[in-house]
Amino acid sequence: MKKINYLPLLGFAVLYVVSVFATAFLGYLSPFAWVFFPVIAALLGSFSYYLLAVRWQQFGVSTLLSFLLAAFLLAVGECDAPKASLILLAGIVADMIRLFFEHNVQKAMSLAYPVQSIGVIAWILPLWTRTEWYYQGAAEELGIDYAKGLMTFANVGGLLLVVFTTAIAGFVGILFATKIISSK
Repeated sequence: MKKINYLPLLGFAVLYVVSVFATAFLGYLSPFAWVFFPVIAALLGSFSYYLLAVRWQQFGVSTLLSFLLAAFLLAVGECDAPKASLILLAGIVADMIRLFFEHNVQKAMSLAYPVQSIGVIAWILPLWTRTEWYYQGAAEELGIDYAKGLMTFANVGGLLLVVFTTAIAGFVGILFATKIISSK
């Protein structure tokens, strides 16, 4: 029986949560950076996802990473239960995609990880679902100009743009991670 060392797996999972959370701080630079931080998170998170996914080739990688991210966001007060549920749902769907393509590990990761990446958008979903509330909160915390900048993206087109670019970043990120890590 092969003994599994869980410490690196845990380390990659923690690294994923830290990578995604840290990219949110880019939002202090500008409203654009806040709205599109999931794109950068998808790129940075791809490395820890890849390192975990090649070691754990069964169902559960995306579910675990999404669960840990959602739990962390809940714990620090950055998220509520409905948003956390959407993050987790994206992870479960990503794992189902990965399971469907399990015969081709690279294709499975390339299609699953972008779906998991889209789940991060749930964190900022109130920009599109509770726009006035979001505007008021941003105005109080970061100023009227910042809040007005957010409103540029507070429409269906803005949401679709974020979803599309995040999915593309997830796809490109996992291909890039594969190329860099597997070449070593």
